Amino acid sequence: MWDLHFGVALLAAELFVVFSHGPQPWVSLLDGWLLLSVPLYVAVGRRALLHDPENSPRALAFGTGMAVLYTPAAIVAQEASVAMVALAPLSYLLLSRSRAMTFLLVYNFAPVVGWAVMWWGEPGRFLRALLIAAAVAGSSLTIGGWVESIAAQSSERANLVRRLQDSRDEVARLSVAHGALLERERLAREIHDTLAQGFTSLVMLCQALEGELDHTTERARRYIDLMQRTARENLSESRSLVASLTPAQLDNSSLDEAVSRLGERLAEELGITVDIRVTGTPRTLPPAVEVVALRAAQEALSNVRKHADASHVELALAYTPTSLELTVRDNGRGFSPTASAQGYGLPGMRARVLEIGGTTQLTSAPGEGTRLTVRLTVSPCPDNTDGCPEPFQETNR
Repeated sequence: MWDLHFGVALLAAELFVVFSHGPQPWVSLLDGWLLLSVPLYVAVGRRALLHDPENSPRALAFGTGMAVLYTPAAIVAQEASVAMVALAPLSYLLLSRSRAMTFLLVYNFAPVVGWAVMWWGEPGRFLRALLIAAAVAGSSLTIGGWVESIAAQSSERANLVRRLQDSRDEVARLSVAHGALLERERLAREIHDTLAQGFTSLVMLCQALEGELDHTTERARRYIDLMQRTARENLSESRSLVASLTPAQLDNSSLDEAVSRLGERLAEELGITVDIRVTGTPRTLPPAVEVVALRAAQEALSNVRKHADASHVELALAYTPTSLELTVRDNGRGFSPTASAQGYGLPGMRARVLEIGGTTQLTSAPGEGTRLTVRLTVSPCPDNTDGCPEPFQETNR
């Protein structure tokens, strides 16, 4: 575009000279002189415009060369100075403001000396030429300054766009990193709540089996059966985890059935009493709610298995129109909830519950057992819908 701009300015100067003075030999000579600005622009000005910072040696050489070419042309034919109005933006782009203004004033007022010599006896003609030079100089400075401001705004916008692009790339990078971190945390919770607990159960069953091998074959076989069932469930959990599906316990079964199986399994493994109570009417809940409730039950019962040394456990699941409440209570040794948490279980469970807007309440004391309550908000049932919970409906196992 600046090549076109320069060409139009040169063509305008040539035509002004030709149409103002007619086909005379000196006019042809003057046109040829002005055409020397083409190689000057191509070899010096264009390269400075594309590659150099302002006030570079090439920019100064181009400005000086244009002054050498256009000043004699404007002395001989004042009409040639009109090209300075069009060439002014190039001066502002190549030079600093002060130097660009200096060059434009030289372009426009240096010919005045020549006019004063040529038209000494024609003050009217000289005054007319001086006024035209002043008008052209004012127009050059105005247009050049306007173009400079546009170029500065364009540069600022380009910098802003570049910064916005950098910011967007940074946000995208951080989002990917944050997503990867959340996924690692999710996988850590899934592994802890499924595979790790299953393997823990297997280890405890193996230890119990070692103590029974020399006594009763029937009890040993029962432990072997439990180990096989636990291993199969662990295998199902691992496949489900890899496939990013819902927990294997929820496949083809409801949440209350899956929780009940967990309680029954604990009773079989430890030989203790586990009371399972479901209140309200069980119904299908959002997958996220069911997964969190099941994982919370697994974590609570795993802690009972590993730490509580309890003889009685209560496992309650309460359905209401707007919530699901899971309660696990044991009469074991208890602990101090204010002590710093060790391991990943309880903090991971709290984080999982918090992610879907639920709450966790843990009550315990040394020697007084432990009570864990998890409350999860669910969408309310529509009016007159079958399957929604009714008050005071309770089942016990």
